[in-house]
Amino acid sequence: IHFYKRTSSIIWSSITYLLSPIMVLLVNNRFLPISPSNLAEFYTQHPRLLEGAKELAAKKPIRLEPSGILYVRQKQWAATHPGDRLDDGQEVVGCGTDDVLTCHVIIMREPSLGVTAIAHFDEFSRVWDFEGLMNDFLAKVKLMKERKDYDYCDGDEEDWEWEEEDEEEGDDTEEQVELDPATVYELHLVGGYADDAKRGHKLSQRFFKHLHDLPIRMEIKTCCLGSPNTNTKKVDGQSQPIISGVHIDIQTGKISPVLFNRTFTDFVPDIRNVLLIFPPLIKNKSSLKQMIAKQEDRGFATTKGIRGYDNEVRRY
Repeated sequence: IHFYKRTSSIIWSSITYLLSPIMVLLVNNRFLPISPSNLAEFYTQHPRLLEGAKELAAKKPIRLEPSGILYVRQKQWAATHPGDRLDDGQEVVGCGTDDVLTCHVIIMREPSLGVTAIAHFDEFSRVWDFEGLMNDFLAKVKLMKERKDYDYCDGDEEDWEWEEEDEEEGDDTEEQVELDPATVYELHLVGGYADDAKRGHKLSQRFFKHLHDLPIRMEIKTCCLGSPNTNTKKVDGQSQPIISGVHIDIQTGKISPVLFNRTFTDFVPDIRNVLLIFPPLIKNKSSLKQMIAKQEDRGFATTKGIRGYDNEVRRY
């Protein structure tokens, strides 16, 4: 069925409402009636996701240099696409984050365009953060669709001639690309290991609900949460995560456990001298956080597209 601009707004609004997904999460092309609340039951119902989670967790982490990586820290998210550039001019080749414990790495992807959004959410992340992630992702999808349509018309002289005829008729309205509400995007979830205090499980329950309530449809392609991402060998009696860093190649969509090549020990003298002081004696805690944050982020190019934390004082 094709809908044209001449369709009345009332009919179109009704159709849009009917198409608006009430159940937005899918597994194997089937809608989930409710958001998952128990990971063990969820994996029992969807064994392929469990197998995929175990395969991902079994992969040896690859070591990556920060060059070309759109890197997000805890509480942050960002969206990008092939051809996008960081502030220093580097072309974005992948998205990544690390230091993942009970936090969740959430990745949205439009495979045909390569549009990718990544978030590193924790217990302080709320529903509006998920909405912000979705909005930034859809904005990039729309941008890339518009560019794709423009590139198609650019190489077709007849299309240009048709556009000139429209201008002569006095139609100056620029055609906007509308996103199909029935489109299904990819969703990947990694992190939230099964800690002894069950914080990760509680976050999984809450985050599944937030994702399920978003007004877009998403197929869960990867779900490496809970037990598959938990090391059976405890350290000092405490459970440990298997995957602590995540990377996605925006061209291929391949997701990998990673260790980013960066160091926190070779501090410049002024930062080292401050950190040698006993922390409680430092009156301006925000300055200390600022120093540590800048050291941690060294090597990663910045971009204005990162949302969440304030980039200066790391306040949420």
